[in-house]
Amino acid sequence: MPLYEEFNRAFQALDQERCIQLTYDALANESICVEDLYENVLRKSLSVLTDKETDPTHKIWKEHIQSSIVRTIIEMAYPFVLKQRKVNLNKKAAIVCPDGEQHELGARMVSDYLRIMGYETYFVGRDTPRLEFLDMIKVLDLDVVAISVTNYYNLSKALQTVVDVKEYFPEVTLVAGGRGLDVNSEVLVKHDVLITHDLNDLKRYLGGNA
Repeated sequence: MPLYEEFNRAFQALDQERCIQLTYDALANESICVEDLYENVLRKSLSVLTDKETDPTHKIWKEHIQSSIVRTIIEMAYPFVLKQRKVNLNKKAAIVCPDGEQHELGARMVSDYLRIMGYETYFVGRDTPRLEFLDMIKVLDLDVVAISVTNYYNLSKALQTVVDVKEYFPEVTLVAGGRGLDVNSEVLVKHDVLITHDLNDLKRYLGGNA
């Protein structure tokens, strides 16, 4: 049985131990790399999760358990992230979610992608106040800031942050991704933000030339 199908069966059954064992074994025996695990197993499983607006039978408690399973797997995979990293670009990147954004699993995966690509990464995570972005860029001397927006309603806050960063740190490369950008991402593009939809976009934009 393909890994995704076997994993998703355990995932839907909330069988954390089975999910972790399947993914660890696949990484350990090198039948899958970290990028493929994240893109074709974890993100694919997360993409079918519903919410109250689209599914009246949605259970928040179940979503939280499934998110916890994915978070545990990402942490488990970190030694394999370091093993896959072959270059050092001598560049720094921070991965953040704007003020109000509570979903951070996609951002956490992006952090690992960038580390594999050769960046020194700082995963800041969810709900980062706008002014904290500016302090972070200054203190860490960043080359790249990646912004993750899952909830569309946080797009306006992401835009405010982008405007501030562009004013005070125009040399910093800004990238943004997440389901919240499926509609109206043009508002960020107007401010020279690179919109990413998948790992291939990240590689094209940041694969050593950022």
